[in-house]
Amino acid sequence: MLQIAFPSDGSMIFDEAHYVPASIATLNGIAANAEHPPLSKIISAIGIALLGNNWFGWRFPQVLMQVAFLYVFYLIARRLLRDPWALGATVLLGLDTVFFIHGGALLIDMAMFLFGFLSVELYFRKHYVWSAASMGLAFASREMSIFLFATLAIYHIYANRRSLKPALKIGLAFTLVALVVFGGLMFAYDLKYQPAQSTTVTSVLSTNVVLNASGQAITTIIITSESTSNVVIWNPIQHLLFIYHYHGPQGIVINESYAPYQFAWNWILPFDPVPYGRYIQPPDPFNSPTYYRVDVDITTDGATTHYTPIWYQAQANLALWYGFWPALVALGYGLIPRKPEEENAAPHKDPSDDRTHEQSTIPHISQAGLGTRGVALFILSGIILNYVPWLTLSILVRRIGFNYYMIYTLPFIAMGLAFAWKLLPQRIGKIAMLLNLLLALGFFVWFFPVHPMP
Repeated sequence: MLQIAFPSDGSMIFDEAHYVPASIATLNGIAANAEHPPLSKIISAIGIALLGNNWFGWRFPQVLMQVAFLYVFYLIARRLLRDPWALGATVLLGLDTVFFIHGGALLIDMAMFLFGFLSVELYFRKHYVWSAASMGLAFASREMSIFLFATLAIYHIYANRRSLKPALKIGLAFTLVALVVFGGLMFAYDLKYQPAQSTTVTSVLSTNVVLNASGQAITTIIITSESTSNVVIWNPIQHLLFIYHYHGPQGIVINESYAPYQFAWNWILPFDPVPYGRYIQPPDPFNSPTYYRVDVDITTDGATTHYTPIWYQAQANLALWYGFWPALVALGYGLIPRKPEEENAAPHKDPSDDRTHEQSTIPHISQAGLGTRGVALFILSGIILNYVPWLTLSILVRRIGFNYYMIYTLPFIAMGLAFAWKLLPQRIGKIAMLLNLLLALGFFVWFFPVHPMP
């Protein structure tokens, strides 16, 4: 709430330039921004309708969704890691600069985070139908939710590997419900808004010959007219194909001058290996894209002082992003087989578990049932499935225009880091967690997007 009024003069932060007009168009019954699923724009349109077409109406719904997501994330982390490690993971994620900015501007990520992780928490509580419905809403919010769905699918198969047949039945029913919710919402949107997937412009030339009284041609008038016709999207399959072609290998290509943040490996490395080059540049982890910046020069008695009161930049919080590596090491260690008594020690009752509404023949899924290996598998799957697609794009197809796509991996890195500190002797682990949090706080304060003016 502290920063969303900056700017408040109608200026837009980063892709608000696209999504604010798209949300207003949605409110007015006009299709816009069809390259993404529509739910995030619908939520933003409702926010504008209730709170006004201004900075507050644009950004306040995103704040609410981010705060709600962080609470849901904490519930999941507590289930997997227990406190104080779960609280540490939640604070780490909340202190990431890029993640923070994306929850304080009208961008389209927070709805996916909220509904996607709510689906995970509901799944842990055995509320499979509600969990699947929430995953369907995540699908309708952002296409990257498919990576979270895959993470949950791996978790589900592993956790129920000894009763695979009923687990597969639950998984198929879950997928069907999620697709019905997603498809139904998409179908209703496409029928209502009929977004255009292509536009055809036809030019028509008509020639009029002007004759004089004796029938001789004295001039020729050529009239050019154009007619425009749209090929509209009216069903979810068309819409999904349109999204794929827009974002896929033959879609948009970034043709900009080289910047290190355009390649996924630079998001997790403290140095900058130049793509296709033969040498390594000096470290530059602070070369980040600017979302929105205001510069002020004040001249007094001939002396000019420069200030930057507002500076939104996609600066990685290195205390979290570089945690990619210790998290991988710890999670890899966590996958090593252990004795059964070590793997499933001391079951505990999680207060958020509630099986009174939905019973299942599938064994209860909790840390006591999964053990260290299961928790490590879930977190590691989330890291790999949410990071490797961007690495693949960087290597095979094109560079990526921004580094903010790392935010889909960050929740799992935060849990992975907490998992790493938990593996250490308790006193050392808590000290490491505290130092990690203090370093993250330092980065967060230093790169906070609003700076005081004297």
